[in-house]
Amino acid sequence: MTVLDGALLAGSALVLLGYLLVVRAGFRREFIWGVINLVPIVSLAFVLLHWRRARTGFLVSVMGLLVLGGALYGGADRTVEQTLDRFGVGVEIQMPVTRPWDVELPNQALIRRIEEEIGQPLEIAEYDPFAPVQPLPPASSFRLEADPAPVPRAYRTALPAELPRLEGARMRLVLGDGVVREGNLIATTPTSLYLQQVVMGGHVAFEYRRRDIQRMEVWDRVGAAPRLPPPAEVQPPSDEPDVIFEAD
Repeated sequence: MTVLDGALLAGSALVLLGYLLVVRAGFRREFIWGVINLVPIVSLAFVLLHWRRARTGFLVSVMGLLVLGGALYGGADRTVEQTLDRFGVGVEIQMPVTRPWDVELPNQALIRRIEEEIGQPLEIAEYDPFAPVQPLPPASSFRLEADPAPVPRAYRTALPAELPRLEGARMRLVLGDGVVREGNLIATTPTSLYLQQVVMGGHVAFEYRRRDIQRMEVWDRVGAAPRLPPPAEVQPPSDEPDVIFEAD
C-alpha cells in the first residue's frame, strides 16, 4: 500500500466517522432528526439548525474531505478507477483542476517512435537567442525509413555499476512507495540520480536519492547485456627497481 492509498483510506474513514457522529447527534436530539440525518445531503439542515450538537461530526467530515481531496489530486484516483474496474464498474474520475502529469504532449508518440528507430534518446537542444538562424532542411530530407526494421526495445533492470555509462539513456525508477518516475538520466553521484523529465511543456531535472529507489530500469535493446565498465588494468610488476634519486 502506497502513501496515497493510505491517505485515501484515512480520508474516507474520517468522512464516514463524521457522518455517523452527525447521525448519532440527530438521534440524541430527536428520533425524527436521526432518521432525517440518514440522508447525507439533508443532514446539512441539522448541522445548520443544531450546530453545537453536530459541529464535531461536521468538522471531522470536512477534515476527511480535505485528506481525500489531497489524495485524489496526488494520483489516488487511478487506484479508485482500478478498484472499481475489478468489479466491472468503469468509472473515469474527472478532476476539477489540471495536474502537471495530466498534460499530454502532442508529439510524445512521434518522439518515442523516432527514439526506437534510431536506438537512442533524442537530445534536448538548448535555445540560444544569439545563435545565427539556420535554415530548415527540405521536408523530404526528414522521414522515417521503413527498412531496416526497428530494433525491438524494452525496459531491463539497470545495475548500479553501469549507471555512469547510462547517462543520456531513458530510465524508469520505482521508488520505495511504489511511485514510478521516467526520464532521461543526465547525471549520477554516489548518493543520487538526476532525471530530466517533461513538466508543463518544459524540462526539469529531479534528484532521486539512491536509498529511496526500489528498482532501476533502462530502455535498451531486447537481450542487451549490462554496460559494465571493463575491469581495471593492473600493471605487471617491473623487475627493475624504481630509481628515487641519483648521486653525483
